[in-house]
Amino acid sequence: MNKKGIFIVIEGGEGTGKDAQIDLLKKVYEDRDIVFTREPGGTEIGEKIRELLLSKTSSKMSAETELLLFLGARAQIVREIIAPALCAGKMVISNRFGLSTAAYQIYGRERLYYEKFLQEVSDVVVQASMPDLYILIDVDPKIGLARVASRAKENDRFDDEKISFHSRVRQGYLESVKKTKNYVIINGEKSIEDIHKEILEIIEDAQNNIIVDSSAVCAMVN
Repeated sequence: MNKKGIFIVIEGGEGTGKDAQIDLLKKVYEDRDIVFTREPGGTEIGEKIRELLLSKTSSKMSAETELLLFLGARAQIVREIIAPALCAGKMVISNRFGLSTAAYQIYGRERLYYEKFLQEVSDVVVQASMPDLYILIDVDPKIGLARVASRAKENDRFDDEKISFHSRVRQGYLESVKKTKNYVIINGEKSIEDIHKEILEIIEDAQNNIIVDSSAVCAMVN
C-alpha cells in the first residue's frame, strides 16, 4: 500500500483567524513541497467563481445557485489541484472545503432539506479526495464579527450577513464536523501564537498517524 499525501482542511466562520493561521503555516513550511489552496478558488476557473460568489453585486443570487457554484468550484480544484497533489504524495492544506458548504449553504441559508442532496453530489465531486483531517477554529460569532469590523479590507457579502446567519453557520460547523472521519476543534479565542502552536502539533500528529491508500485518489487523475 502506497501512502498518499495527506489532505488537511482548516475551517471556521468569519473572524476566526483562518487566514492568519494559513499565512503562518506557509512561513513554517516554505521549504517543503506542500500545496496550499483555498475555497472557493485555487484555480483560474475557481477564482472567477469566487469573485462572483463573494461580490456584493451578487446579492440577488438564490441559495440554490450559491450552493451549486460552490460545488462547481470544488469539482474544479479537486481534479486540477488536490487529487494530483495527493496522488504525488504531497500534503495539501486548504483554507475551507466541504464543511463550509454544510455550515453556510445548508445551515446558514436554512436549507436543511438539501443536506442529503449535498452529500450525494459531494460524493461525486470529491470521490477519493476526501479530507483526512478537519481543523475547526471555533469562535463566538459576536467576537468574530467584531474582528471583521476592525480589519482594513472591505467586507464581502457573507461578512455583511446578520448575526443570526453567522450563529446558524457556527451551529452548522459544530454539528457537521462530528460527521467527518477525523476532526479537531480549537478554541479560536486564544492568542494567534497559541493557536498556531496547537495547529502545528495537530498536523505533526496527523502526519505520523494517518495512513491512507493512494490507489483510489490516483485513479481520479490517471
